[in-house]
Amino acid sequence: MVEQTKLPEAAVTQAEIDLRNPYAAGLLAWLFPGAGHWYQRRYFKSILFAVCIWPILIAGLAMGTYREETPSGGSQIHFARTLYCSWRASDRRLYFIPQACIGCVALPAMWQARFPGDADGSFCSTAFAPPRISSEYATRPNQPDANEIARRLHSWLDVSTIFTVVAGLLNLLAFFDAVGGPAPVEKEEKDDENKEDGEEAETK
Repeated sequence: MVEQTKLPEAAVTQAEIDLRNPYAAGLLAWLFPGAGHWYQRRYFKSILFAVCIWPILIAGLAMGTYREETPSGGSQIHFARTLYCSWRASDRRLYFIPQACIGCVALPAMWQARFPGDADGSFCSTAFAPPRISSEYATRPNQPDANEIARRLHSWLDVSTIFTVVAGLLNLLAFFDAVGGPAPVEKEEKDDENKEDGEEAETK
């Protein structure tokens, strides 16, 4: 009597990981890189994403910052002038789309775009603020325009933009991983030869 063999069926399995509330994890992951995975108690991935994203983001923000002397003898810090939101006809900032994948910098940038103001010497008046365009000379005379920002930052303008864009794209991956969990792993199937042997054994 020939012993019958039962072939394991091909199946897709997913690691049993408690994602807790995936929507809350996704929100936290969007706001602060690594926070969503920490909430899910996936501490290794939380640290991994934080170590990969935060240094790139901070470096990009720092390279897009400069200090300006004011006529009154003080100084004005222009923080993160390469990360801003603008959909004005003369200044459509497409780079903001990937930059917006990090909420903690996207939210103040969107606030500045919604309520643009003039530079008044305070940190908040220039941080993440869109540059002045030609139609805003009367309302925002102390805000620099795009040419002035480019002159101040020189080659750091492009490097800062690239760094913040890369950080945003990396956090997009972290967001999807926090919401959907790890990628499923497919079980290995027996090769065709073993399948044929199993079918012959069942017929005997």
